[in-house]
Amino acid sequence: MTLSRPIGALFIALLSLPATALERQDVTFKVFQFPASMKPRIDGNPDDWNIVPDSYAITMSEFMDTEQGHGMNHDPKKMDVKIKVGWVKGENRLYFLYEAYKGYWDFSLPGLHNDIFEVVVDGDLSGGPLIDQYHREIFTPEMVGKSASVLDPRIDRETASRQTHGVTAQNYHIFTPPGPNKNWAMEWGCPQYGVDAPYSEHAYNYSFKPGESGKLILEFYITPFDYSGCEGPWRALETQLTENKLIGMGLGLIDWEGADTKVRYGFWNISHQQFWYGDASLLVGFKMMPLEPQFQKTVETKYPVSGEGFPGGAGGGRGGAPPPPAPAPAKPPAK
Repeated sequence: MTLSRPIGALFIALLSLPATALERQDVTFKVFQFPASMKPRIDGNPDDWNIVPDSYAITMSEFMDTEQGHGMNHDPKKMDVKIKVGWVKGENRLYFLYEAYKGYWDFSLPGLHNDIFEVVVDGDLSGGPLIDQYHREIFTPEMVGKSASVLDPRIDRETASRQTHGVTAQNYHIFTPPGPNKNWAMEWGCPQYGVDAPYSEHAYNYSFKPGESGKLILEFYITPFDYSGCEGPWRALETQLTENKLIGMGLGLIDWEGADTKVRYGFWNISHQQFWYGDASLLVGFKMMPLEPQFQKTVETKYPVSGEGFPGGAGGGRGGAPPPPAPAPAKPPAK
């Protein structure tokens, strides 16, 4: 079939549109633009973030427990968080400052029984499930439509995971802090290179032990991808971050309250939807902000563009006329 030019152009335009609507459309979180010369050092010291206004902070008041019935009821003696997100023009990185207090830090066990800061990023707003069809809590008629909800038995679970899980949007389980024999974070899905250099960097600052209370500071950056397949980073496509770009992102807190507990205390998230972790259409909008006014360089022109004020006018001659041509070099005397 051959498309006419107008129809073909419309078809291509429709394909380029974001395929999703985001949750909480009345809320847009701001991503602070650091001047390139002031970007944060990833060292666990939050001083570099003092230039970020509090209007950029995401606090516990934005989080809802959608799993254990706490809803919007927060107890700061149990848990309190403050999160800021930043970016630098010319870099495809999202910088995070995560500051959290807990009355009981749970990180003594192996596996996923661990306090976790969960981050999901959909850099191109492609939307839809970011986990495979075998996660039946996501692939329901209500979530994905009747036809898409039907399990295709020709695609086994391993193949489905490699083709889908974490490919068009990424889910990071960031251990706060990591328990024994754990990396700092885990990408939930097939690709795992996103938690390693050069695509990420991290630094913790804390002094408590498992079961104790205290404050944790975590600095890190991650790299969002429009495509991050299992083949490896050589085929991955980074999200291009630009001023005023809107991306989808979800933030969650997996809250455990004891090594002997079998059920987590809460699953807090800013989407206010239980299944945000597996469906990018349930994420929330984050906007790459321009530089704050105090960091915008003002260029002062010494001489007006019109040329008035230049010695001899804009062209350097009287009244703005171009300067006279240089005299021709004298000819050597005839022999």
